[in-house]
Amino acid sequence: MSETFDYIIVGAGSAGCVLANRLSRDEGARVLLLEAGGRDMHPLISIPVGAAPMLRGRMFQWGDSSEPDPTLMGRSQWVPHGRVLGGTSSINFFAATRGHAADYDRWAEAGAHGWDHKSLSPFLKEIEHWCGPADPRRGSDGEVGIVESASCDPIMPAWFDAVAGQGGALNSDYNANEQEGFGWLQFSIRDGRRSSSARAFLRPAMRRPNLTVRTGAHATRIIVEKERAKGIEYLQSGKSRRAEAAVRLILCLGAINTPHLLLLSGIGPADHLGGMGVPVIADLPVGLGLQDHLAVETGWTRNDHSALHASLRIDRLGVNMLRAGMLRSGPGTRLPGVLVGFERTDPALRQPDIEYLLNLAPPHADRWWPGRPYKDGYGIRVQLMSQRSTGRVSLRSTDPMDRPRIEYHSLADPRDLAALREGLRRAIALGNAPELAPFRGEQILPAPINTDDELDDFIRQTAAQQYHPASTCRMGTGEGTVVDPDLNVHGLDRLGIVDTSVMPHLISGHPNLPTMAMAAKAAAHWLGDKATYDNGDRR
Repeated sequence: MSETFDYIIVGAGSAGCVLANRLSRDEGARVLLLEAGGRDMHPLISIPVGAAPMLRGRMFQWGDSSEPDPTLMGRSQWVPHGRVLGGTSSINFFAATRGHAADYDRWAEAGAHGWDHKSLSPFLKEIEHWCGPADPRRGSDGEVGIVESASCDPIMPAWFDAVAGQGGALNSDYNANEQEGFGWLQFSIRDGRRSSSARAFLRPAMRRPNLTVRTGAHATRIIVEKERAKGIEYLQSGKSRRAEAAVRLILCLGAINTPHLLLLSGIGPADHLGGMGVPVIADLPVGLGLQDHLAVETGWTRNDHSALHASLRIDRLGVNMLRAGMLRSGPGTRLPGVLVGFERTDPALRQPDIEYLLNLAPPHADRWWPGRPYKDGYGIRVQLMSQRSTGRVSLRSTDPMDRPRIEYHSLADPRDLAALREGLRRAIALGNAPELAPFRGEQILPAPINTDDELDDFIRQTAAQQYHPASTCRMGTGEGTVVDPDLNVHGLDRLGIVDTSVMPHLISGHPNLPTMAMAAKAAAHWLGDKATYDNGDRR
């Protein structure tokens, strides 16, 4: 059996929920949203401090791992991305960054016309509900709540003094000012709850009679006839189903699953598809150019205890979780204060190429019993923002239930290693700054090292990708691109993509907010073009 809708959106993640909201505003449009995962009803999804146990328990994820990375001593990378309404926005750690203006200007310069910073910034503002001081550069009427991190931890003044002592600039609002400098990290939280795309955009729209949402619906193949995407086949409750799109089929599955579905459907590199026995519908560089943010961790023990440490004592933790769940108050409704910094390792660079996350808690922070506390600490995550090394997503088999091959070549370009080494060297100096001496215990990660070779070895042994895959279906007009600047797949009518896979290069920040803004911009464009279909081509 087959049904017909005007728009079919495959994937209810950061982009898919925004599109479902915006496109269903047209009361005459029938919209279907398909999601392979389930509903986002678990309390750990909505309560901010639930992010850590969800990640540790690998909950609501696809459970992917990469192939062994030859540039990281053959280590495989864990690749968590969301399998639930809201996608990765329902399981991430809330970091809210718009990225640097140069990111988007570089997109346009590379052929993604209409995606420069001036064109996208109105949508970054449109979706935002800024909970800080009024600022004309910040949005106040949007759906996604944005709050500033904060902490009363006594170490915080010393952190700011240490940044200044190392020559770092302070930045009161990196999303409104120029990105460079250090300040409080901002989180996508509103009224004590995770402000995921599902909570912010989808839930209000689900009351509309023209929007149909189906969970547990695993897309298996795009139906293409005469160079036109006609619909989608999917499995639900063990049965094969089919839906047809009269106006547009839109893939919002992310930088791993979008290329996987395209390849299964015969859309991708002809040599790879031929080798897998898949008939070629369109020879396009699908799955190539995979980027992510590679990072290393530094860490020190601490002579005192943070506020978070006290709140994680088992009896207090239970009370705090009840307060968060029932009253939307208390430490469970916010994450520990985090400072973020963006710097250039070379003054000649156009934009920052390193992000620092100054964490007030060690990675092993967890609930503890009276008399058996964990050893407290602090650390700095050093994250590469200018990656030049790329990987690939490809088919492992033609069975749509098999997961794809994910290949990172994280340090294939020596410039990436050099930039990360310099960022690591600066982070170690910052963590060892004299201003932090009253709080600092022992440097444990890495053990004290100095030479380039020692730093490089530490990076290769410990660096990990940061769950920001992108650029596997790049947008543009030239060779190496999969979609045009209107987000239509080259050579195929009525097939669009909106997710991180279309980014010409990964932005220098966390991609959740930009992905939502891209979806809002795409919906505005497509609704503006609706008259084209109403004049005889819409069935």
